[in-house]
This record gives sequence, C-alpha cells and structure tokens, in this order.
Amino acid sequence: MSMTYSIKNINLGEACEIRAGYAARTALTEDAEKGVPAIQLRDLQGERVSLSVAGKYALDGKLDRYLVEHGDVLFRSRGDNNTASIAIGGAGEAAVALLPVMVIRPSGDDLLPEYVAWSINQHEAQRHLDLGARGTKLRMIPKECLETLPLHIPSLAVQRMITELDTLSATETRLLHELADTKRKFTRFALLQQVRNAQLHGNEAEHNGAHRSSKSSGKSQRTNS
Repeated sequence: MSMTYSIKNINLGEACEIRAGYAARTALTEDAEKGVPAIQLRDLQGERVSLSVAGKYALDGKLDRYLVEHGDVLFRSRGDNNTASIAIGGAGEAAVALLPVMVIRPSGDDLLPEYVAWSINQHEAQRHLDLGARGTKLRMIPKECLETLPLHIPSLAVQRMITELDTLSATETRLLHELADTKRKFTRFALLQQVRNAQLHGNEAEHNGAHRSSKSSGKSQRTNS
C-alpha cells in the first residue's frame, strides 16, 4: 500500500523571514570585556554552528534585528560555498550575525529550521543560487535570489524523518572516513615496522657474517704459522 504525502510548494521568502547580517562600517575591533558576541562567515565551518564560538567585538547602533538565536538558519551569501547551517546555543544565548552571513527564520510552526537548511543545501536549490549569483571574482547571492528559492514543504513528521536520516548519513560518512584514516595510519605503522625489522635483521646478518669471516681468517693465520 503506497503512502501519499501533502506537500506545499512556495518560495523561501514566503515561508521564512530573511535578514541580512550587520554591516560593520569599520574594521572589527575585539573587545573581550564589553564587546558583543558576533558570528562571522569564517565561523560557519559545518552544518551546525555553536554560538559559543562567537568572538566579542565593539559594535555600535541597534543590533536587535541582527541577533541569531538557537535554531536560526545561517546562510553563507558570499564565496563559492553558498550553503546553510543551524545555529546551536543555550537558553537566552544569542549573537549578532555579520555580513555576509544571512539569518533565516521560519515564520510558522509547520516548518523546521533543520529542514530549511537541508533544502538549501540540496543540488536543486544550489542550481537556483548559481543562476542568481552575482560577481565574478567575488561571488555573492543577493537576498532576492534567496527569497525566490522554491521550497517544497511536507508534513512535520516527514521533515523530521528527512533531517534525522540526513544526520545519520552524515555521521556514518564521518565515522567511515575516521575508520579509513585510522586504518591507513595503522597500515603505514605496520609497514614501517616491517622495514625497521628487515633493517635490523640485515644489520645482524652483516655483523654475524663479518664475525664469522674474522674468526675464519684468524684460524687460517694460525694454521699457516
């Protein structure tokens, strides 16, 4: 018996609030004591970004509209890697998003942030972003391109299933890579030990051969005398 799923097809801008990050007017100045926690593009290294990695900087102006909270989607709008990550933080923990980071927040309870990030990272969505990208030397995705990104929204249960399976698949891939790396290191170590053992045995054989040759030469000299 086949199962049918209800899917809503809309644009990302209709389902989510999309905000550009804070634009610093001058070079960022670190201020560990009085500074404001801020997330930069370089902080977005994986599919999940901990707000605890945010450095503190001296920022001025109204910052509320740039705040990132737990569960927000962070989008890399500049560079060759235009993918999305999920912000992870504790209760009440927040940071300011700095351009070119964009903040995406679902408008309703029928859409999971994890599903939004997963959708943006799929090949179909990436092709849409490729077509809307601007710049040659420094690639940039404009906000309007992100807003018009087609989004296919199934039920919450299906969204959870998709994102959980994707997380499990990513974990499996990471573990397999770690296993392969460990296996490769072990093989190299074993081969190095073989080389060292062969060298040791070769030295012993050379030493024993020289010793036997010396003894034989000594006997020959005594016989001749």
